[in-house]
Formats: sequence, structure tokens, C-alpha cells
Amino acid sequence: MAKIPKEDAGWVIALSWLSALEETARDFHGTRPKLFCERAYEHAVQHFLHVLGDEYDIQVKKAATIRAAVEQYIQVGVEGRLFQDASDFELVDVNPFRVDITVHNCKYLKSCQTLIDQGFRIKNLTCARIGCFRAAVKTLANIDCDYQVRSFNIDGDCQGYVERI
Repeated sequence: MAKIPKEDAGWVIALSWLSALEETARDFHGTRPKLFCERAYEHAVQHFLHVLGDEYDIQVKKAATIRAAVEQYIQVGVEGRLFQDASDFELVDVNPFRVDITVHNCKYLKSCQTLIDQGFRIKNLTCARIGCFRAAVKTLANIDCDYQVRSFNIDGDCQGYVERI
């Protein structure tokens, strides 16, 4: 039996809970659990930022744009060890109201592939990474946005966008 490395234990638990949350959303909302998941991502981002500030004195700045909010969330995510490195993300401004995001080495790709294998379409995928970036924009910049997964490849990258509504 393999022993789970101590540094991976928290991630295994978090991934299990996140997967359960999204599966439960699909149980109640079919192939379109996005609204439910968006709200869960908002709560998760708010709680994460609150814990970082209150317990670890990692202060989070407000932002004026979608890109600035995503960049700020990535920065505090690295500080808070949610993300390993900021270089795991590429941001491209499409216009002032939309930022395309590439997530390298996404931890959730196997879950997405399982859903695709079950007949889901890419546009019906929820995405904790890009969904939380959307929630961070709402929290840090007070800009209401939508997000969408556009593509992924099981070898490591997924792409999507956050766009002002």
C-alpha cells in the first residue's frame, strides 16, 4: 500500500470534497450545475481570502479590472499555497471585458475527462480553477462576470475565459 505524502494529504481531501460538491450539483441540476457551482466558488474564494487575511496576515488588495483581480488572486493563491507557481497560469486580454486563461498542469483534468467520457460537452463543464477566478473578480473588483471552459487536453492544460456580463 502506498503512503500518501504529508504535503499531498490536504490536497487529496480538498479534491475529494470538491468532486463530491460538483457531482452533487450535477445530481440535482443535470448537465447544467453551473449556477450552483458558481455560488460555491464565491463562498470558497471569500472564505479563503478571509482566512489568509485573518489568520496569516496576507492582505488582499481590491482591483479595478478583470485581469488585475485574477492576477491578485493568483498572487495570494501562491502565497497561501493554493497554487504552486504563478507561471502555471497564462492570461491574455481579449478586450477590456474579457480575459482568456490557460491553466497549465491543472489538477482537475482527470475529472473533466471522466465527464467527457460520460457524454458531457466541454461547454457543460464546471471548473473550480476558472470558476474561482470568476469569483475572485466578483469579490476583488466587484465586476459580475461569466466564465466558460473552452478546451482542455488531458496532458495538462485547460483553457477558458472570464468575461463581464
